[in-house]
Amino acid sequence: MKYSLLLFTCLAIFSLSSTAQDKIYRQNGKVILAKVIEVGSAEVKYRLFENPEGPIYILESDRIKKIVYESGAEEKFGKDDPKDTERYADDLKKVIKVNFFSPLYGYTEIGYEKSLAVGRSIEFSVGGIGLGKSSVLSFYNGNINEEVRYKPRGFFVTGGYKFNKLPDFILFGRTRMSHLMQGTYLKPTLYLGHYSENYLLQKQNNSSEVLRQQVSFGALQLEFGKQWIFGEKVALNIYWGLGYGFDNKEDTYQYEGSQAYGYYNESAWNYANARGGKSPGLSGTFGLKLGLLLK
Repeated sequence: MKYSLLLFTCLAIFSLSSTAQDKIYRQNGKVILAKVIEVGSAEVKYRLFENPEGPIYILESDRIKKIVYESGAEEKFGKDDPKDTERYADDLKKVIKVNFFSPLYGYTEIGYEKSLAVGRSIEFSVGGIGLGKSSVLSFYNGNINEEVRYKPRGFFVTGGYKFNKLPDFILFGRTRMSHLMQGTYLKPTLYLGHYSENYLLQKQNNSSEVLRQQVSFGALQLEFGKQWIFGEKVALNIYWGLGYGFDNKEDTYQYEGSQAYGYYNESAWNYANARGGKSPGLSGTFGLKLGLLLK
């Protein structure tokens, strides 16, 4: 009877000792018998079970699949989910933008972007054509070289839906979250606008007349870009786009007479974008925008 009781006691002690340990299951399939000391957001600190007074080891959380504690409780780990909206709860989700170089090309563009969800946002902008530098049109009137400015006047609007790449980056082998509105993106964009500007009618007697033309244009483009957020306040957006555009713009030089010749409708600069070839034709744009984030 005494031997049976002693055997039962030994088995009980052995059973308790075998379960009074934490098991760390790593992503590579290995299991560590340990005593977990601390579980942080980026790492786990532990001692080896067979050396409870030994050195403290540190293991990155993304290398751990789960921990089964001595109590039987289980804690699962894994890679951070960039789609977790809770991570971006404090991020500002609206931004006002200005096309930084647009005044150099004869227009001023102001835009507004709002985040709808992780990786999704809408963006609209309006542009004033003529609110910027007016290019000079040089021509010969007989043997006299003259100049006249295009003096454009008009507007355009754009709208698009942005598909953002998940705004994350890797630091020390672990996924870190960045700002909700940061990252590379793809944006189908619609352009619509109207403006007037000067153009030349060149006559057969080598004289020229300055006329005014009315231009309506539109384009459907696929824009690619990348946006950075600095200090939770400032946005920097670089983009370029390519698509299909149309307009009724005539080339700068038109010829009067029975025979039509020249460069009629070969290309067009419509301020918000450019058309290559006859209309309708290939449309493209590029730019750099600076923005201020809002609540």
